[in-house]
Parts: sequence; structure tokens; C-alpha cells
Amino acid sequence: MATKQWKFDFASPDIPRKSVIDPPGYLSSKDVATRAQKKSQSDDDQELLKVKKAWDVALAPGKQLPMQAFMLWMSGNSVQIFSVAITAMLMFSPIRAILNMAQVFDRFESASGVKQSFTESALYLPKITFIAMQLLSILLGMWKLNSMGLLPTSHSDWLAFQDPKTPIEFASM
Repeated sequence: MATKQWKFDFASPDIPRKSVIDPPGYLSSKDVATRAQKKSQSDDDQELLKVKKAWDVALAPGKQLPMQAFMLWMSGNSVQIFSVAITAMLMFSPIRAILNMAQVFDRFESASGVKQSFTESALYLPKITFIAMQLLSILLGMWKLNSMGLLPTSHSDWLAFQDPKTPIEFASM
């Protein structure tokens, strides 16, 4: 039995180049350019998606404000353990969230590896919004503390720090 020899003569004009399939893994310059363009579009889409998700995270504390206000209203204005505990939670949670803001927004940073300054980042406005929402939550807690009478806002709250008045005259009786 005779063995068949496979032979392609690429120098011959008989066989057109298009009839021969490229081997697996071979990329022509056209394919490389197309893939690079798709990759850059994909990277841009990823960055936009990260910014949208960062906005969702930034606005999440604002969406919790109505529920927190309802909880504060339900706890009443008297000084009890339940109302004080809810108010303390409302005051300390936003402070903790602001301190951990770098970890919250770290997953949305650019994958380029280059650290940008705070104002150059695409996450500048979401971070500012996140801080503003947390400050609104703290202000809600301050309002509750004031309605319970725990904030020193009146003149009589500071009497211990005032000097007693010295009389100008004494009357003898």
C-alpha cells in the first residue's frame, strides 16, 4: 500500500491562499488589532460598571434613612435603654463606615495599578456622596439625642461651669 504524501506548494499560483486554513493559535495582524480594540472597549465597559456600582454603594446609606427615622420614632423620646441603644448604634455606625471608606471603595478602583489622588479618581463624587449620607445619619442621631434632652443646648445645662455672682452690696439685718 502506498503512503500518500501531503504537499502544499505555496509558490504555485494554482492553489489560492484562502483555501488553506490557518493553524490553531495563529493570529493574523488583523485579528490582533480586532482583539485589542475589543479589549479596550471591554475595559471601558468595566470601568463604567465599577463607577455605577460605586454609586449604588454611595447611595445605600441614604436609602436606609427612612427606616432609621421610623425606628427612632418608635423608640420614643424617654431616656430608656432601648432608645439609647438605637441612638448609639445610629451614631457609631456611620463613623465606623466613614473610617472604613477606603476598604469599601477599594474594589471599585481602577485595575491599572496606578494610585490616583482623591480628586483625580473617577470615584471622587461617589465617595463625597457616601460621606454626606453618613453625615445625614449622624444628624438624625443628633436630632434624637436633642429630642431626648441629652444634648446640652440650654443655658441651665452649663451652670456648673459658671462662676457664682458676687453681690455688690450687703444688707445687714
